[in-house]
Amino acid sequence: MTSGIFHSVAIDSITVIEELRQRKKKSPDHIPNLAQSIQTHGLIHPIVITRDHILVAGESRLTAVRDHLGWTNIPVQYQDEVEEWVLCGIELEENIGRVDLDWKDKTRAIARYHALRKAADPTWNQTKTAAAITLSKATVTEHLQVAANLSNPTIASATTFDTARNTAKRIEELAFQDTMHTIRDANYAHQSPIQIADFHDWAPVYNGPKFTIIHCDFPYGINADDHQGQNSQLHAEYDDDPDIYWELLGTLTLYLDRFCADHAHLFFWFSPKYHHQTWEALQQLEGFKFDPYPLVWLRGENSGIAPDTARRPRRIYETAFFGWRGDRKIIHTKANAFTAPPDRTRHPHEKSVVALQHFFEMCVDGNTRLFDPTCGSGSALRAARALGARDVLGLESNPEYADAARRALDS
Repeated sequence: MTSGIFHSVAIDSITVIEELRQRKKKSPDHIPNLAQSIQTHGLIHPIVITRDHILVAGESRLTAVRDHLGWTNIPVQYQDEVEEWVLCGIELEENIGRVDLDWKDKTRAIARYHALRKAADPTWNQTKTAAAITLSKATVTEHLQVAANLSNPTIASATTFDTARNTAKRIEELAFQDTMHTIRDANYAHQSPIQIADFHDWAPVYNGPKFTIIHCDFPYGINADDHQGQNSQLHAEYDDDPDIYWELLGTLTLYLDRFCADHAHLFFWFSPKYHHQTWEALQQLEGFKFDPYPLVWLRGENSGIAPDTARRPRRIYETAFFGWRGDRKIIHTKANAFTAPPDRTRHPHEKSVVALQHFFEMCVDGNTRLFDPTCGSGSALRAARALGARDVLGLESNPEYADAARRALDS
């Protein structure tokens, strides 16, 4: 976790000021065990001191080598040579990984480290924090949730972290329900449910109400524009190369919190060609978990692309990963496969509204706010409206497709 130039200084020259150290409870075996580890593996991370030789991070390591190993000198790194997030990470490694801190100190330390890393790198997320400080993603998520609510007297007075965590979850769930019943954005209410806009331009500046269902049907990156449906009444340009797919997924990852509610569901359609890469990319979406068994839409025996009639079968199904955020529950249990014919009258690669309704029945109700960043024919919006969704919003960069989608939604 450290980097830069290391120095060797006399241990006797280092001053430890207790008021500057994080409060911690040391177990009786902590220092001897640490000393044994250092003797076996060496001092992996040098301690950090100021130019005046005041200890900043590494008190346990200093004590171990001084009192148990008899060192007179120790490798150090000066504070002004180390970034702030590195210092915070060193402190976390020592005090969380090896010492049982009071739960509030531990929660604040994790939240501070996460905030410092995110400030230095906008793409930083909870998964990366978990990996950096060797905790599970679920543990990091829970501590950040509690840290965001520490100003609440009930949570601040909790005697254990488990109590604080359960209280924070109940508070956020109640707040979420209140928000979904009361929030209305005056500007949004007068906009068309289908806007002509590019997701890359829209996502960084959106500041309206957040959505409880995100439906993503990005171009798959398989050059499907070379196989446009013959029955389509539209012949507009349809770009579908891998760069477009990964760029849209990158925008979704980077700006997710601007438009996605803390408790939400996500449908993500993908090509089996990029199954593994897509799955790995979706693990970076903040707070989401995904079912490894995808949803399957069967289009019918003779409906689909036949890329190589001499060697390969016709492709008659499409797949989507289904995920949830904030442990959001489903309303109804539905089969993860459904058969329905496609309708290509409005878009060359239109999803079946009937199939989408089947899958949406798991989570769409009167409180649903659904967002589709590349809505195409608007089939997802029509399916959600048919199930009573409160609000729907779709973006479509092609004016011809957007116009057809609007007419279908209003019919």
